[in-house]
Amino acid sequence: MAQLITTALTYSKEDATKYFFQPMFVQNPMLADFDVMYGVNGSFKLQKFASLDKITKAEAAGFSGQTGAALTQRSIVVARMEAEASQNGGTFYNTIMGEVLRRGLNKDDISGTVLQEIVSSIFMKGTARDLNRQLWFGDTASGSADYDVYSGIFKNYASLPAGQKLVGAVGALGTDAAIGAFESMYAVIPNELREMWNDVVIEVSSSVADNYRETLEAKGVSEGFNAIVNGIPALKWRGAMLIVHPEWDTHITADSLATDTHRAVMHVRKNIAIGTDINEVGGADVWYNKDQKENRFRMEYVIGTNYKNDELAVTYISA
Repeated sequence: MAQLITTALTYSKEDATKYFFQPMFVQNPMLADFDVMYGVNGSFKLQKFASLDKITKAEAAGFSGQTGAALTQRSIVVARMEAEASQNGGTFYNTIMGEVLRRGLNKDDISGTVLQEIVSSIFMKGTARDLNRQLWFGDTASGSADYDVYSGIFKNYASLPAGQKLVGAVGALGTDAAIGAFESMYAVIPNELREMWNDVVIEVSSSVADNYRETLEAKGVSEGFNAIVNGIPALKWRGAMLIVHPEWDTHITADSLATDTHRAVMHVRKNIAIGTDINEVGGADVWYNKDQKENRFRMEYVIGTNYKNDELAVTYISA
């Protein structure tokens, strides 16, 4: 069976921690700002009621009830997800990590050792990175086992009205292209999103963020420029916070998803609903299989996502 970690190291007194530094660069997905519905065990429907106004009239005798709050539904279809990996303690025999292995008949069992902590951490961070990747890029029609289990945010937002799905040019972004995209998006946002502007964020790929920084640096007079110079990590446009996703660029390039590297989503984050039982999982199942002399790791959860309102999102994706 394939091993989670492979090595051709020979024994020497290196600093063991450096071998595990690179895997720690993965980021946990930030779910807190979405509308996360925990304890979900199956698919369900979101209930959406239209906003209601102009029901208050001049007082008059009798009763005249007003109407207008239409109910629509969106489905969140959840899927069962599973991540598995195995690790044989003998992989580290005769390397610096061999110093922490058990002795005698238990050399392959890393239970209770620092190696178990390290391998478990790498495994959990890998599942977290997968969750973030599939949450945005999942597409049941993708034909790839890495993406086709459930529909992610981009796939769901493909159902927005045509006027709220802007298409950008393919290739390198030209001068001021990012700020031009933001202006184009702002020009078509529905009034409901405009009313909630204080809650709006703009989620962008690194390519779009870098282009925007170049514009600010070239102008050299804006608050945004001063923030960059002073080391403040936040980027804003018209008061809306930019959330930069460098992993988008990584996944699009590595997995040949499409040519649409440059992406921006202008929305209210609570417009994204996520159904999951991650809160009930608690962590990975870890055990030692004596027959195969392998330490095994398994993570299972269910998840699905959709958006609530057409009026609260606009996308910009290169063709």
